[in-house]
Amino acid sequence: MNANHILDALEMIDDTYIIEAKERGNMSTTPAGKKDRNIKRTLTLVAVIAALLALCGFAAYQFGWFDPWLQKPSADPVQTVQSAIEGQAAKEYTLRVRIEEIEVDDAETARVAAMYSGSELAEARGWTDEYLAEHFIVVRAKYYVEYDHTKTFMDDGYTEQYFYLTQDIETGEWTISENTSPNTSIVLQEPYAVWEYEPLLSSKLPAYLFYF
Repeated sequence: MNANHILDALEMIDDTYIIEAKERGNMSTTPAGKKDRNIKRTLTLVAVIAALLALCGFAAYQFGWFDPWLQKPSADPVQTVQSAIEGQAAKEYTLRVRIEEIEVDDAETARVAAMYSGSELAEARGWTDEYLAEHFIVVRAKYYVEYDHTKTFMDDGYTEQYFYLTQDIETGEWTISENTSPNTSIVLQEPYAVWEYEPLLSSKLPAYLFYF
């Protein structure tokens, strides 16, 4: 499904509503006829709202507002975060990604775990204080990213971001559960790259999938 399909559907709904409105002008004005018209109006309104929500959701995905991380859970939380950032290179709106630094932040882990402890969110997710103490960790990442702003409104540049990971007790693998918003106001001092991706082809040439 794309935006044009959704807009076409909205136009069809609008045309149908107009046609039905004309037909209702010739319908009986009995209580039964009024009830039928009210039901049709309600169903039409629900259809329009559903179509608009679908259009908003599609736009949000296209512009990267709610685009999920393409992570690979690992026994090493740092590797999980690195896989997620590397996964950005597979997004159609990404031009370049360079990871500068990734490390476990013990101080932030203690602060966030204390914040979650006893909270409604922790209770809803089954995070006991014991679980948070042993199977929750915060990883800080610094990286550089460039986006195609004809395809997304996301901010790019030098970025610092915190990732909250939880560990599967059975497999021992760490998965990103939450993350902070990217902080693009930082300036990295050392030009050292842990990992870097940059397209080899000009953006004017046909694009090819890049696999890790």
